[in-house]
Amino acid sequence: MDVKLVKGSDTKFAESITKTNMASYYQARGIAWGHSQFLRSWDELDNYEVYVGGNRIGVIRFSYTSDTTFLRDFQILAEHQGRGFGAKCLDLVIEHANNQASNQLVLRVFSENPAIKLYQSKGFTKLSEVKGLVEMELRLDSIQGRHHG
Repeated sequence: MDVKLVKGSDTKFAESITKTNMASYYQARGIAWGHSQFLRSWDELDNYEVYVGGNRIGVIRFSYTSDTTFLRDFQILAEHQGRGFGAKCLDLVIEHANNQASNQLVLRVFSENPAIKLYQSKGFTKLSEVKGLVEMELRLDSIQGRHHG
């Protein structure tokens, strides 16, 4: 299974998959989708598209501080979920964070999102939960074989 990250360029695809995947979480919380906010975030974040073979199946977006990589968005098309692509993507996300020389990888996920189990399986631990939003972290300095780019 050849999964790779390619620098993102298609804002319409990214917005569509994100809006679709997040709809139930937003609806449950009364959050309205913000098109202009999404476009602003596209300019501010480091955006990647997920490819399996020649098929584009997802979007992954990052931001950074001096020692932390933030996984800001991780979306896989619904028809490709539950097939191991997310786990493979997370391996690439961890590799990407290591290449940034980050000490930790941090993400936020809604508390009812089944992806929490996937994150935990990769070693993420829960830092906090506020109003149904769980912040999780993976300490990269504790991963064996870490290399600095």
